[in-house]
Amino acid sequence: MSFGLRNAPATFQRLMNRVVSGLAGCAVYLDDVVIYADTWEEHLSRIQALFERLAEGRLTINLAKCEFAQATVTYLGKVVGQGEVRPVRAKVIAIDAFPTPTTKKELMRFLGMVGYYRSFCRNFSTVVAPLTDLLKAKAIYVWSSRCQRAFEDAKRLLTSTPVLAAPLMDMSFDLQVDASHVGAGAVLLQADVSGVERPVSYFSKKFNHYQLNYSVIEKEALALIWALQHFEVYVGSGVVPIVVYTDHNPLTFLRSMMCPNQRIMRWCLFLQAFHLDVRHIRGTDNVVADALSRAPCS
Repeated sequence: MSFGLRNAPATFQRLMNRVVSGLAGCAVYLDDVVIYADTWEEHLSRIQALFERLAEGRLTINLAKCEFAQATVTYLGKVVGQGEVRPVRAKVIAIDAFPTPTTKKELMRFLGMVGYYRSFCRNFSTVVAPLTDLLKAKAIYVWSSRCQRAFEDAKRLLTSTPVLAAPLMDMSFDLQVDASHVGAGAVLLQADVSGVERPVSYFSKKFNHYQLNYSVIEKEALALIWALQHFEVYVGSGVVPIVVYTDHNPLTFLRSMMCPNQRIMRWCLFLQAFHLDVRHIRGTDNVVADALSRAPCS
């Protein structure tokens, strides 16, 4: 492919999608291809099938850059394997050693680094809220003690060695959602073979200035909407109902209520596309999603 073409990445990705189309246990992102399987025999057959496809497409590989028969692999900045997903240790060390930003450009660089691993972090959006506020167009860059605390807390989120469970797409997912006065939080859970629920991914997002004026039911409903949109790749096409846990009891009647609030009625129409089983739990039992939605200083 010629260098310098603006649409070169999209064209190459489309080519690779066609080359590996229909191959089981194969994923590709540009020139990064990963093959996974449950047994050694199955793994060998899938590698052979991939090589045949590459040969048909007249594509070559650099064996010096390949790894075979690995229990875990580093793929797209994450260590994946043995039913777990971890951040790359070298990246975490680099983030931990990042100096205090002195300009908006340096702050943007830091938030871009830690933001890539936000799915590993509880309460990410509200922890870094003082930092993101500094990036507003009319904001004056003043590094306060509150910003320094948020900067250190963001580092601490990643240096605490977070580990996520690898999702199993043939099993059902559970979703815990919650909203506070500052933002929304959610955690996608899945039970392992022993029945213990483990986190697959975290999500958090702070409310903007007009969403802060929403009523409680609107904030709780918005938290559910955001969580379903964020985790749609996992929960969007399942036949088994998605069990949603919330500590706001009116949310259990959201799909059947007759409400004059047009915003809530529009959200109810959005929820019709999902097979949901919304259940109420006490706030004391919804600790993960509750923590994700709240700022540490609140």
